[in-house]
Amino acid sequence: MYNKDIMLLRKLGLLLLMCGLAPAALLAQDAAEVPREEVIRRFAAKEKEFALARANYTYQQDVRVQELDANERVVGEYRMVSDITFDEKGRRAEKIVSAPPDTLKRISLTPQDLQDMREIQPFVLTTDDIGKYNIKDAGKEKVDEIDCYTFEVEPKKIEKGQRYFQGKIWVDDRDLQVVKTYGKAVPDLCVGGDKCSENLFPRFETYREQIDGYWFPRSEEHTSELQSLAYLVCRLLL
Repeated sequence: MYNKDIMLLRKLGLLLLMCGLAPAALLAQDAAEVPREEVIRRFAAKEKEFALARANYTYQQDVRVQELDANERVVGEYRMVSDITFDEKGRRAEKIVSAPPDTLKRISLTPQDLQDMREIQPFVLTTDDIGKYNIKDAGKEKVDEIDCYTFEVEPKKIEKGQRYFQGKIWVDDRDLQVVKTYGKAVPDLCVGGDKCSENLFPRFETYREQIDGYWFPRSEEHTSELQSLAYLVCRLLL
């Protein structure tokens, strides 16, 4: 009698375990079967929600561009710290908090550089802009232990006077929100009139962190070699 009770309990436990696992297995199966086109549609919709929400937040923005020597010591820096708030009429306003003298020696920042830092980096791909880009499935990767869909992004067509993003994005495979981007503003430009010089734009790596249910840019950083420069580091801290 005792052995029969044990066997009955084991069978009941196994049945309960199987019932408990079934929904999770079905959910995993459903997630795996989500077409990439649907993933793109969903994350673009959430990006639009995020863009609208971000417009209602105030924050401090710290933009730094640093030159490093071969030993990675800072030899020149551009920095501007500003508060992004609202004026008395509820319009978006930027108040400069700190702007030390520019000590960059081998590079110079153009108005286009600063505009790209504000408008292209960090990159937000909403349903309003998704039609402007080719988006290619690049498989799956982990970002800080988060399983992500990855996509390569590039503009379908470059219109005169318009700026675009070209690079890669990582999308959380559970809530379908962008958690990381890596890329640059395009196209590179020719500046200086008759004495044209190429205005090159580096690639930025942007990580986001979750605040109030949205993934906000946490920091942007890039290290690269441009033409004859030994090292160039650009950091955008939000």
